[in-house]
Amino acid sequence: GEILGIAGVSGNGQRELAEAISGLRPVIKGSIELAGTDVTNKKPIEVRDVGLAYVPEGRMKDGTIAAFTVSENILLVDHRDDRFLNRGLFDFSAIREHCQGLVDDFAVKTPTLETPVRSLSGGNIQKLILARELEGTPTVLLASQPTRGVDIGAAEYIHERLVAQREEGTAILVISEDLDEVFGLSDRIAVMYEGQIMGIVDPATATREEVGLMMAGVRPDDSANSSQPIADS
Repeated sequence: GEILGIAGVSGNGQRELAEAISGLRPVIKGSIELAGTDVTNKKPIEVRDVGLAYVPEGRMKDGTIAAFTVSENILLVDHRDDRFLNRGLFDFSAIREHCQGLVDDFAVKTPTLETPVRSLSGGNIQKLILARELEGTPTVLLASQPTRGVDIGAAEYIHERLVAQREEGTAILVISEDLDEVFGLSDRIAVMYEGQIMGIVDPATATREEVGLMMAGVRPDDSANSSQPIADS
């Protein structure tokens, strides 16, 4: 696997990119291919069926339903799975066993599986989303701002799980405004500015200054004193 980091100042197309890949935003031009399958303008469930797991930027707005319990939020994407059905009805014993296993595996701190997600800390909600999305080893994981607003311990844990998932063969796209996070996780870094990829660099050899200039619209091959515009008007 590989972790490709997407760096950029907020508002330069990162959210639009994530939503287009995941099927939440229509693609006007170009195409999106996932594991050899064209998923351009496919429904989110169709993109997921091809192998995409998605950790959205807004964990409360897009990643969970605040009033739902821990178990219910885990099952949001798997409620049709035969593992949790018995003669067309929910098999609550199988559901509890599955959800408890994920909660334990990802160190999600919750009083019970029936606790509403809104009662959990930001870090535990994010770990819950990650547990749900990584269950079953996806082909591609898209993680947008994966540690925004979580405590240091949760952030470190999430980073460890992302690296472990890469070692299992999952291709991971991390979109983050945190340069330290991008440099620490990525095998390669692509820099976005005004909806365009300014360049792709190796974090082992690139400097934060170089990436910072690209985030401001300066391409790697531009001279230091270049004043020519980068983006088309």
